[in-house]
Amino acid sequence: MSLAATHINARDALAVWRRNVEVHLRLWKMHLVAPIIQPVFSILAFGWGVGALVAGKVSGIPYLSFVGAGILGLTVLMRAMFETTYAAYFRMVYQSTYDAILATPVDAESLAFAEVLWAITHAALDTLIILVVLVVFGAATSSWAILSPLPLIVGSLFIAGLSLGITAHVHDIDAFNVYMAAFFSTMLICGAWFPIYVLPTWLRLVAWAIPMTESIDLSRALLTGQFLFRHIYESLYLLLSGVVAVEWAIRSLRRRMVA
Repeated sequence: MSLAATHINARDALAVWRRNVEVHLRLWKMHLVAPIIQPVFSILAFGWGVGALVAGKVSGIPYLSFVGAGILGLTVLMRAMFETTYAAYFRMVYQSTYDAILATPVDAESLAFAEVLWAITHAALDTLIILVVLVVFGAATSSWAILSPLPLIVGSLFIAGLSLGITAHVHDIDAFNVYMAAFFSTMLICGAWFPIYVLPTWLRLVAWAIPMTESIDLSRALLTGQFLFRHIYESLYLLLSGVVAVEWAIRSLRRRMVA
């Protein structure tokens, strides 16, 4: 059995991606509000508000820098998640955009990959905006910070693949409530707000199994310039998770739209 990803037509996928970009450009002013306002208030609330109650440093860095990486990571990963859940579901069911696209020579594999690619693109745009906010507030303290979007882009690959795969299995929009509950619950233990090592051993293992944890931890290392040996296998695990999630998404969407 061959990988579904081998059936992707790059030209067709690019055409669908370009369609999403053109739609986004019509509404870019509205889409620009959230990635600016939310990080600013999050930094004020957690970096300065909660940070004022934190004595000393957290994992060897100021709490503002620590939580800044968490805010950056979660905001970006949420963008990829929403783009491949509710937004994708509306295009698939209510707007019949997927049906219209598949009526052309574009196949389901190329459509699925284009959707994932667009989610990553949108997340990457948000990353750059939020990174500027972190620099302004002094949360980014290393020259490596310019590379901090990279692990978040790979993390977005995983989230987008997972979310699109789930969307392909959803037949009632209310069913997203279960996935949203799981997603936002795992956000609390993925190392965004406090270091993983303070958790009980069993919960620590659960946290490290969630690729969001690796994505945020790697981004934090680049923001602060503090690198550890574990970041090597974190990178490999994150990349593997992304590839597996996208493969599942492609197969799932093809089964939903074609079978």
